[in-house]
Parts: sequence; C-alpha cells; structure tokens
Amino acid sequence: MWIVLFCGLLFVALYCVHGHNDDVVFLPNERTTLDDCHLRFHRLQPRGFVAPAAGFPALLKEFAHMGAIGWTQPDGNILWKCGGTLIWLDTVLTAAHCVLDANNKEPDVVRFGDLNIETSEGDKFAQQLKIVEIFRHPQHRFSAHYHDIALLKLEHPVELSDIVTPACLWTDEEVRFKVLEATGWGRTGYVENQTPILLKVALKPMENEECSRVYLNGTDRKLKLGLQSHQICAVDEKMDTCEGDSGGPLQVKLLHNGRMTPFIVGITSFGAACGMSTPGVYTRVSSYIDWIVETMQKSGAMVTEDTYNATFCALSFAPFREFDEAMIVSRTATDVNLNYERAHMSTIYELPSYLAQLVWNGDTNDCYGVIIDENTVITLAQCVTKNGIPVSHIRHLNDNALEVSRVHVHPKYKHESSSNNIAILRLKHLLNILDLQPACIWHEETPSREVHVYGSGRTDINNILFEGSEIYSLDPSLSILTPRLHFQNASSCIIPKQYQPLLRDGLTDEYICTGEHLFLVPKSCELLTGAAVHNEVNRGNIYPMVYGLNYLSRDCGFGEHSIAIGTASHVGWMKSVLLPNGQKSHGTVQFVDSDRHEGDSCRRYDGRAARCTPISNCSRGWKQFLSNGTIELCDTSSLVCCPLSDIVNSDNSVVHPVLQECPTLVKDLKPTSSAGSLVYIAWLTEDIVEFRCLGTIITDRIILTTASCVGTEVPTGVQLPANTSQNMYRVNTTVLHPAYKANDHINDIALIQLEDTLVWSSDLYPSCLWTNTTHVPLVLSMISPIAQNISRSADHTDQNLNITAIPEEAEYTRVLSMYNSDCQRTHEHEVLDTQLCARNPFESITCGTFLDQLQFINADKVPFVVGLSTNFSDCSNTYFKLFTRISGFVNWIGMYI
Repeated sequence: MWIVLFCGLLFVALYCVHGHNDDVVFLPNERTTLDDCHLRFHRLQPRGFVAPAAGFPALLKEFAHMGAIGWTQPDGNILWKCGGTLIWLDTVLTAAHCVLDANNKEPDVVRFGDLNIETSEGDKFAQQLKIVEIFRHPQHRFSAHYHDIALLKLEHPVELSDIVTPACLWTDEEVRFKVLEATGWGRTGYVENQTPILLKVALKPMENEECSRVYLNGTDRKLKLGLQSHQICAVDEKMDTCEGDSGGPLQVKLLHNGRMTPFIVGITSFGAACGMSTPGVYTRVSSYIDWIVETMQKSGAMVTEDTYNATFCALSFAPFREFDEAMIVSRTATDVNLNYERAHMSTIYELPSYLAQLVWNGDTNDCYGVIIDENTVITLAQCVTKNGIPVSHIRHLNDNALEVSRVHVHPKYKHESSSNNIAILRLKHLLNILDLQPACIWHEETPSREVHVYGSGRTDINNILFEGSEIYSLDPSLSILTPRLHFQNASSCIIPKQYQPLLRDGLTDEYICTGEHLFLVPKSCELLTGAAVHNEVNRGNIYPMVYGLNYLSRDCGFGEHSIAIGTASHVGWMKSVLLPNGQKSHGTVQFVDSDRHEGDSCRRYDGRAARCTPISNCSRGWKQFLSNGTIELCDTSSLVCCPLSDIVNSDNSVVHPVLQECPTLVKDLKPTSSAGSLVYIAWLTEDIVEFRCLGTIITDRIILTTASCVGTEVPTGVQLPANTSQNMYRVNTTVLHPAYKANDHINDIALIQLEDTLVWSSDLYPSCLWTNTTHVPLVLSMISPIAQNISRSADHTDQNLNITAIPEEAEYTRVLSMYNSDCQRTHEHEVLDTQLCARNPFESITCGTFLDQLQFINADKVPFVVGLSTNFSDCSNTYFKLFTRISGFVNWIGMYI
C-alpha cells in the first residue's frame, strides 16, 4: 500500500494539502526589495499583541511620604500650617521657616496617610506622631530666604505600608527633569486661604538667573542676594493650582522595578499667590545631603551616605511603592488590577537572535548590529572601526566569533559625523537559520506606535517587583533590558543637551526619536549602541521589525529621549549593496541580426540553439545584459536570441492545450489520493527491478522527471503507486533536455513516454505544471521516496511487468522557496533563472536527493509540480537546495506532447 506522510504537526499552523488555506503566499523570482523578510524567513509561530491598559490616579497611595505639620492648640485642636516629607522611619524634612509660627511656637505633631486633614475620612489609614526634636540649619535666618531647611525627629518610627513610606532624596546637583510636582494642603505659611484636601501641581523648572530677575525687580527684601545655587525655581505655567505647603516636597517620581519612587528635589520655601505666574522658590536638597546625613546620625538614626544612593534607596522601600501607571488596568480606592506585561521596562535573559555584538581582533566593544539575513548585519558606521582597527568578527548568541568578510560604509558618512551613520557587514559564512530569526527592515514613514529598544542595567533595580513581593537583596550584575518607548515627533522630542551639537539641523528625516517623559532611577539603563529600535509586526506571522539603530541616548530614552538612525531613509543605499543587481550598470549590445524575427531560430555566440524571443521572455538574457553586456538582438527592436532553456512564458505565450486544461481536468476527477500522479521509475536487470527515481504523470502517456535520473540508459517501466494490480507500465522512449549539463545540473529535466495510455480516475490523474514565470508558492512540499534503489524480484513474461512488491512510502517535507541569489551564496556554479532555490526552515541543512520533487496543491486539491531536484547532495552541509524550475521549460515540454 502506498502510504503518504504529508502534513506534520509543524505545518498545521499554516496549511496542509488536505486542510488548505486559500490565502496562499507567493514569492517572486527575483529579489527587488528588502521588504521581504516575512517571505524569506517565514515562521509558523504566531503570537498576539497585548492590548494597552488604562489607568487613573490613586490619590491615597500617591504621596505616601507626605506629612502635615501641626501645632496643637490649648483646646486640643491642631492647626496644620506646614508640610513635610518623611525621609526616614522617624525623620521628616521640612523648611526651616516652619519650625516656628507667628507666636514663636514650635510644631509638635506630624500626620501621615490622610488626604483630608479636617474630616474623619481616611482616618483609619492615618498615622500621627509627636515631634521630639527639631534641627534647623545653622545658617538659616528668619530674615532671609536662604538655607531654608530643617529636620524633625519623631517619637518613634512610622509603621511602614504603601500608604506611609519614606521618600528618597535627589543627591545630584543636575536637575534635568522637565516637570516636577509640588504637593500640599494649600499655601499655609504665606497665604490665608487653604484647602483641607491634599493637592498636587505640575511645575516647570526655571533657570535661577531668570528667576532672580523676577524677584529682584519686586519688593521681597528676604532675597537681597538673588537666587543662590542651593535654591531651585519653578513655575506653574497653567496658573490654576496652588504650589504646595511651605516645607512640603518638590519631587519627581522615578521608575524602577515596575514601581514609581518619589525623589525629593526641593523643599517649598516661598512664592507668590495661587494662580499667578510668579515662580516659587525651593531649597535644593542636593546641596544639603551631607548636613542631612550628619544631623540624622547625631540624632541616632542608622543612616550612612549610601542610604540615599538612588539605587539603594529605591530598592529599600520598593515593595511599598506605587506601580507603573502603564501596568494598571483598573483600580479601586485601595486596590489595583495589574498587567505586568505592560511594564515600561522588562528584563530578558539573553539578546534576541537577530542582535550581534561586534568584535575587533578578539576584543568586544559597546557596539552591536542587527542581523537581517544569514550573512548580513547592519550597524552604525561609527562602530566598524575601533582605534583605527576595522571590525573583524561578530559574536552571535553563544557562538564563537564569526568572521566578517566585507564592510560597506555609507559613502557619504564622515568620521564622527551623525549623518549617514550606517554600515553593512557581510559574514564569511552563513548563520544557522535554526538559531536565527532575522529582523525585517522598516521601509516607510515612521508609524505612530510604541516600540522596544535594547539596553543594559543593574539586575536588582530592573526586575519587576510583583504585588506582595518582599524586599530582595542587592544584585549589581547587569541584565539585558527591553524598555518600551513611544515615537516622538520633532516638536515632542527632547534631545539631551550634550547631544544637541551633533544634530545641528534638528530632527531630520534621517533620525527617529523614541522615549518616555517619565524618568528612571539614575544608571538603571543604558542603550546598546547599534542595537535595534524595533517592534513585532504581524505579516501573516509575527516578525521583528527594525525601525532604526540606537545612536544617541541617556537613560534609554526616559525623561530625555533617544535618537536612532532610521532605516527607512537609507533603504535606497542598502538596496544598492544587498540586491543582486543593485550595483550593476547597464551593458552594451554586442550583436545585431536585423534579418531575424520573432519565433525564428538563431544560434548564440557560444553555439547554443536559440530562438528570437521578446527580451521580457528571456530570463537569462536580460540578466546578462545588466551584468556584463552580453546580449544578441535578432533585429533592431526588442527581440533577443534567447537559448531555448531560457525562454519563459508571458501572458501572450501559447501553452499546450493539454497543459492548460489540466487544472480543470483534475478538479473534476475529485482526487481521493494525494499520490495519484506519482510514479517510481524502474530499470530491469536480469530478474531484479530497481526503482531509482521518482516521476510525475503530466499527460496520459508522459512522465516528467530529471535528466540526471534517466541518464543514458532508458528505463524499463514505471510503477503507478495508485495501481492496486501492481503492474508496471513499459517505457517507450525518453527525451533529455538537449542543453542538460551533468557537471552542474543545468537544464536537468527529462520526459518519459509510455507505450500505453493511462486511464484517469480519482486515484490516477496528472499533476499540472506550474507555469507562472514570475512567482512561485512560498510554501511547497518536497516529495522524497523513503527508500532509494529499491530492488524487487520480477516476472516479465507478460506484456506488463508483474512485481512481487512496490515501494511503500513517500515522505512530504515542507520547504520554503527562496531567491536564487540566496542559493548563489553557497553554490559553486552560477544559479540560473531556470533553477529554483529552496530550504527546509526546520533543519540546519536542506537534505534531499535527485529523486525529489517540489509540489504545490491548491484549494481544489489539484497538484502542481513546481520543481525537480537537480543534485546528488550527501546532506552533510547543504544549507539550500536547487531544483529545476518547471515554469522555465513549459514551452519545451509542450513540443513533445
């Protein structure tokens, strides 16, 4: 019995012969675009996208460090006149002018975790502690606004929770945040009216020089010297909200571990009334870090200089911090529903397969490249040399260094220039496709969507801290990060100051800008230079799409944004390097014979028989003309002397009627067996029948096979697998293509004519020829006999050969059709247009023999033979496999029907 192993589990995701998908994908013969990786590297593992989540402010836990400073009155009531910030379990940071009220009385109590300080609402979350000691900065004077900072010691530590938690301190003198927040219950301390509800306002930092001019032109006698370096100025541009309590925090929330930690940048010192454009002035915390730590130590607090290290502080209280707003799907007053996949920062264990690190004579550097096919890497031009030494290798995954054979730098790139900063590396050997998902190159205008980049940062500050997690130990080792960013346009892109001189013309079309407006805890992430700005794109399957190469960045684009070299603006140059005819110029005409017309016979300069054919129908002729100018015209028009093997069909060419009618014939027969057109070709030696080749029935008397199979010895007969009588039909004659070359298997095709005529049925029918001269199906089945050179005993006394057994199985392997230029990279001979390149996407080699055929079955279950195997590969190192392309021989086949 003839058993067909057709659809393996791996192929169910796309389509199988008996469960066919009508939306079939086709591959053009010639590669003319770089926007084709979804065809060349077709995958069968689709994945879905995660929908974005919406979020709303959580006021109760939003400012867990915020405290109201009060003065207890004789009647027991408390007047809340200032704000403060919890910076340690028992220490509050506030303004120095808040340590005495108008009656020279010190505050005695601080209240945390209460949004409304005049009602009982939220009292169950509140913690109210007595002040036992006050430390005012020694240089502060109530007659001036300078050194306006103080510390309050509490009676005992607070009880830590996500509602009451200390804040961190911003210790860096540079304040590069574009927006800061002030919080408080009103403007207590310098205006009369206040609100009992905790408010927040976004403020924009202002240069001190500009701010000084505002106040020096006024009447504020407490600012005689103007603003000093230990002060910060900020303004509410909307002029619609109060700026915060005196002594309250001026803060920024920084991202880490999927959480947001408040860092105190300043202390509210003084300012103008609500709704005015006059800026407020804040004491700069970073100027007083030493005093803060020393004072706390004297009061018995177990703190050191490292306590307020940004990383250490953020981790110390991380389990109590708010979640990244992007992760919050929904929320109530006390709880949130989270989607951790929406975190702005994710950690991965290794680089994706399409990223490679560049190597210079054994040394690596902080430069990476993006792999776009088995031997091609794109990177920044600035990365291809190091100290004058050109890049020699790449390191891919866990492989040893892979040698670079050639470097193409954009011809307009100048050393240390930001323009045209792109290069292409060609590898000496092909990468293993099983270890590689090459990236696709974005060709169009930058879309409006989120993207991912690749960076590196400390493991402990980046691992997502899940809900309910406890504090974990420090881990300074570096992890690979994939920040999630958004494209920014020319107006929204914030370029770090140090990089602005490199982009003198601004954000031109060559660059893309990505980032987020929120900032990270410092040193959390640094982008990998030359790595991909990417996202996954659904093009039938899911593919990594590269929009650009990381170029300029600080903190991976958070707060201030990252600049990448966009791929779309350099597609033209990449085509000139990567496409088969990209760098070839037009040749010249070398021969003209004006006496010949279309259809006339002619002979090529190399002696090959040919026919005068429109140049569009001569696959090899036009290719030769582009490459080296070798072309012969039959007259002064567009007719060329085209070798018979190179003549292809056009829409106007005449296909033999039998071949044209084949799809309708087979459809009407309603095939029940997928092997109804396959035959084994046999040779009789004494009493032994040897089945050496596989053939395909294409008419009721003609079998299609390869010339390398038939050779010079005419086969005895063919065995029809669908024929239950096991009779073998005798062969009348064979025809090998006249231009067949055994050394390189060019024109490897042959026809076998039977003595008797076959009778069609649902089990026995012809396979149609694939006649499309411009495209082939992307996914094909490679048919291989399980056993080769099968010997069977035979009784040949009758007209037909009676054999005792027939070959039992054929194996169907899914393969992908490829461009001929792909095969050319590993093939020792020139790959012609009459040949077809294919590979097995699930194996590191494409194993096959000269027995194999390529088949496509359409939705009507009509089989089409697309290619015939052309070589005798031993399957040891063949990455691609060549086949005879059937569409290139339709006319030749038609002459023998």
